[in-house]
Amino acid sequence: MAEPGWETLGVGGALLARYRGDQQALVEQLAVFLEGTLPRQTAVHRTLGVLGPRHTDHLKVELGDLRFELRSGGGANLEATRTRIVRGVAVRNERLALEAWLHELGATLSAELEQTEAGRAALSKLLDG
Repeated sequence: MAEPGWETLGVGGALLARYRGDQQALVEQLAVFLEGTLPRQTAVHRTLGVLGPRHTDHLKVELGDLRFELRSGGGANLEATRTRIVRGVAVRNERLALEAWLHELGATLSAELEQTEAGRAALSKLLDG
């Protein structure tokens, strides 16, 4: 039996299923996707890579009145937060479990990108591999 597609699982569920065992790969994939798809709303910080390859250690994307951030806490720990923004001011900052964060980011991102054909194509490319 084939695995359900992202249309069934949602964006967050599909990403979680694909990268469950490799959180750093998830962060890297999200960073590349968000930078390429929503460059004005996305900020990515990477390590310098002096003693090895560069790694994404912080990414931030603003979608509407929400800011989603993912920080590498060292090792396999990721810190996921969602901040509500009102008139340019952060009024509520919440730490979320990675799974909840991915589902919320996925739903918000999907709603944003589903508005255009290019956005739908970008989602399909990310999630269908």
